[in-house]
Amino acid sequence: MLTINALKFIKMKDLYSEYQPIVDSNHNPIFAYESLMRSSPKINPLRMIEYARHHKALYKLDTICIENAVAEYPYSFFRNHFLFINIFPSTIVHNDFKKFIHNLIGKYPYSRGRIVFEVNEDTTEEHIWTTEDFFKGILDLKSYGFQIAFDDMPVVSNSFEKMSRFEPDFVKLDQTKSKDLSKSLEKQQLITLFLEFTNEKTKLVLEGIETKEDFLKAKQLGVPLLQGYYISKPKRLEALSNAGMVYGRGQR
Repeated sequence: MLTINALKFIKMKDLYSEYQPIVDSNHNPIFAYESLMRSSPKINPLRMIEYARHHKALYKLDTICIENAVAEYPYSFFRNHFLFINIFPSTIVHNDFKKFIHNLIGKYPYSRGRIVFEVNEDTTEEHIWTTEDFFKGILDLKSYGFQIAFDDMPVVSNSFEKMSRFEPDFVKLDQTKSKDLSKSLEKQQLITLFLEFTNEKTKLVLEGIETKEDFLKAKQLGVPLLQGYYISKPKRLEALSNAGMVYGRGQR
């Protein structure tokens, strides 16, 4: 139970970002970083989200996190690596979001074309995906030069329908598909099936890579982009910029 007023942290912007790399499995350089919400003092991000939603402050929390992610991402990183930022469907359809995006581009013009908005597959917002406002919001983001990723896509027919309709630049499978991948023929077959529905335009990202064996199996299957603790834990940028990336260093 939250014993402090989480809304205070939203108003005071006592939030910051940690960043986790996404690597190209073919060449192994860092392709992008995903920004992840953190707070001081530490509060579980999922509980912060639940609290903000309950108090009708989710849009405020989401947009603060988006701006923090951009503000804390150095210019040199933008030149060399894309930035993945999580976003809720309800934020995309919010009346004030277009104004927020215009202000964001104006304040950080060098970020244009380098940000990937990672749309959260939150089940409580599933109904928003079928609205015309959401479809238009995705098109608007693309027209501004942003790329789109779908997060935690389940391997079901509805996912392929979404991919066909919205044509995202990236789709991400969560850690349930990568855990013990090297030992699970079923998971290997699922990923192979998903790869058949992706191409150069829509790239697959596999999250939750935690062992060398699963890393190598994902590479063997042809998953183009990989993310997880085996590669690196999420970190503040000071730590990232001062340390070389060596696989396995991020393991628990």
